[in-house]
Amino acid sequence: MMHESELRRILGADLEPSEIIDAKVEEAYRMIRNASAGKGGTKSPDKLNRIKKISVGIGSAAAVFALMVTFCVMNPVLASGIPVLGGIFSRIADIFSFGQLPGEDTVVLYQEDGDVSKNEEGVRDTTVYQKTSGDITITLTEEYATNQAVYIGVIVKNAQAFPEMALFTDGTQCLSLKTVEQYSFRSDTIQSLRLIEGKFVDAQTFEGILRIDYSEINKDERKYIQAYEEAVAAGEELLLTSENYAQYVDEYEIPQTFTMKLDISNIVGDLAQPLPFPSEGQKSGEELDNMSDEEWQAYMKTLPQECFDYPNKYENWWQEGSWSYDLTITQKDSASRVIEVNQTNEAGIGVRSIELSAVEMTLNTTEGEDIIAVALDANGNKIESSGYSSSSALAIAGHDISRVYIYICDYDAYMNEIKGYGIPGNDLGRSFQEVLEERALFKTVVETGA
Repeated sequence: MMHESELRRILGADLEPSEIIDAKVEEAYRMIRNASAGKGGTKSPDKLNRIKKISVGIGSAAAVFALMVTFCVMNPVLASGIPVLGGIFSRIADIFSFGQLPGEDTVVLYQEDGDVSKNEEGVRDTTVYQKTSGDITITLTEEYATNQAVYIGVIVKNAQAFPEMALFTDGTQCLSLKTVEQYSFRSDTIQSLRLIEGKFVDAQTFEGILRIDYSEINKDERKYIQAYEEAVAAGEELLLTSENYAQYVDEYEIPQTFTMKLDISNIVGDLAQPLPFPSEGQKSGEELDNMSDEEWQAYMKTLPQECFDYPNKYENWWQEGSWSYDLTITQKDSASRVIEVNQTNEAGIGVRSIELSAVEMTLNTTEGEDIIAVALDANGNKIESSGYSSSSALAIAGHDISRVYIYICDYDAYMNEIKGYGIPGNDLGRSFQEVLEERALFKTVVETGA
């Protein structure tokens, strides 16, 4: 099985038109939207994810983004009293997965007033980080880069009122951007679907943060894509595994400073009240949940293909256009560091290192099939990943990470049998850490000194 992180990496390939790849990209988009964080229990994970897509509503969609971290600290740099469009990092810190981003390492890109957007001649140029296409104006307000990701503040303003958009139980909303990205450290372009995490502040304005994880831009899988297409054409299947990974995937080192050209061609939102899919006999969420696999497959065949497209008129609002930006990114996080661990069990499963910044932690595990890593803080609380980012990026806001407990489990066993113990308020009778200690394939404790 190819997990979400692998599918998202495949989106980074610069591909020639291909029906096979188009289908895979659509499949990947659907997986990202339905996020594997919702899998568990006795239901088939594939079926459960598809149920979420069909019967989304606000409640079931919220499972994708559950357990977001709330953490707010005053930002002395951006909260300076200047009337700015910047300051998004501070304004949504209370709902952003990674909490408050450090003001001292933030670079302001656009201000309503001030000198930030002046060109070489000293004339203020509002088109550098603010672009309009049709009714939509997208402004990049600030950026912050760690050793693991770049964060960009984004304001999306609509000359018309947005339709009512989905609101998740943690208070967040999101917009998606279809992008083509060019980075100075690689020769090809990356095609991706990026999520902006934030909120609508009024009927015409969305404010949020775009996070781009380096693991999504430092891999070139064009050789794998080509080999995969050839295998499919020959009636075969070619899976990307730990054994053939180096053969098909090239990795780039992310430099301390690099340039980024960001081209946006479509912006998409999820409707708060999705329209019913056209079908003979609409099914309720309860009916979908109680279907057998055979009944589910039969029901899927009654739906037209447009129901599976992204975006589609039943679930989404979207606006196509052209918004283009040139950015210079410099990793400035003073807390960034790498802790070497280099521990494995007899099967070769283990942890190579931990990457730390002021707001996130990434576990670099050894390659393995169908495994998942889990981290607990010094108090035994689970350090959650964001529903908007790769599963290895953990949001450390509000956690004591002086000591980190790391467990690596079988993926299916974790999703179906272990994960429920980590849900706050469960009545399963045992602590999450106790079950992990018993069931993990590999475990270790790392003293970070934080």
